[in-house]
Amino acid sequence: MNWGLFRFGEKGGGIMKAIKLLTVLGVLMVMVFSGFSGALAKQPVKIGAAFGLQGLWSDWCKRDIIAMEMAIEKINAAGGVNGMPLEVTIYDTASKPAEATRMVRKLAADDKVLAILGPFSSSECEVAFPVGNRIGIVMIAQASSKPGVAAANRPYAFRNKVDELRLAIPAMKKWKEYYQIKSVAIVHDSKDAVSRALGTMVLPGVCKKLGLKIVNQGKYVTYTTNDFDMSPQVTRLKHLEFDGIVFGGVYMDGVTFIKEARRQGVNQPMMAGNPIMHLLFPIRGGKAAEGVFTSSEFYYWMAKESVQKFTKEFIKRAKDKGFDPPQPLQFDVNVYDSVCMLAHVMKKMGITNKPG
Repeated sequence: MNWGLFRFGEKGGGIMKAIKLLTVLGVLMVMVFSGFSGALAKQPVKIGAAFGLQGLWSDWCKRDIIAMEMAIEKINAAGGVNGMPLEVTIYDTASKPAEATRMVRKLAADDKVLAILGPFSSSECEVAFPVGNRIGIVMIAQASSKPGVAAANRPYAFRNKVDELRLAIPAMKKWKEYYQIKSVAIVHDSKDAVSRALGTMVLPGVCKKLGLKIVNQGKYVTYTTNDFDMSPQVTRLKHLEFDGIVFGGVYMDGVTFIKEARRQGVNQPMMAGNPIMHLLFPIRGGKAAEGVFTSSEFYYWMAKESVQKFTKEFIKRAKDKGFDPPQPLQFDVNVYDSVCMLAHVMKKMGITNKPG
């Protein structure tokens, strides 16, 4: 498999489809469904979505709905699930872990869905996955990439996403070779779960694996999500000697940081974890963002016919809804594939909407 690499300012990368454990999913969904009673054969087959439509993850999750709608329309146009229409109930987690947990309970208990898409982030999944696992509801997250989050909550929690460690190794290796990096300084968000894991475990571990010297070992430069002023962090870096910056944080903070770094004359090349992968990073970062490396499992200009067909339809719908830029991201594809996987296993396992 080819692991994705993305360098802002240049078109390139790779794609990977994380489709696995379909039989396990199917068995679990049959187990879940057997607990329902009184369902009628022609009633819709219901799934749920717990997405952060407000707050930190809203830029991604609002787009994910477009992909989800595309998948459901395609499935229903082809006859639905064993002749029954597929239907989704969407709740907003507001990008908050506690709210994600509440929405999982509501979807499972009140709406009686067969499976749940989301939550989006590792911070949400760390608390919502255990709840879903206790309830016994299948959940598939589209973006959670902190290593071990889903594995710790089997048998019902899954992720259609490659974890940060497996993404970071090839990305950092290419970055090291491209810029001839020998020493690095690490900067990371101390609040967000995946960013914290990136900065304290994943990226330092990969640096050591590749023989890179960490000049601020044990004294990493940190900030808090949505900090509007990164000048103190950049000032700390100015007193260090290093070849490259390793960054763990979301794209909004990445924009703030890289602009301030370049303003203060800290011009070393930067490599970042997957949360920085958003089309708005190079747009808002401008010239300061050029040459930054990160990882991606999907890029919309791939020559594959299926990718171009998906991209064309997604762009049309995104433009109609006012999204700019309108091109799809990796998480949109993950949601689309997750819906298709759920429909596939429901058909394969003979879900009938009749009581078990």
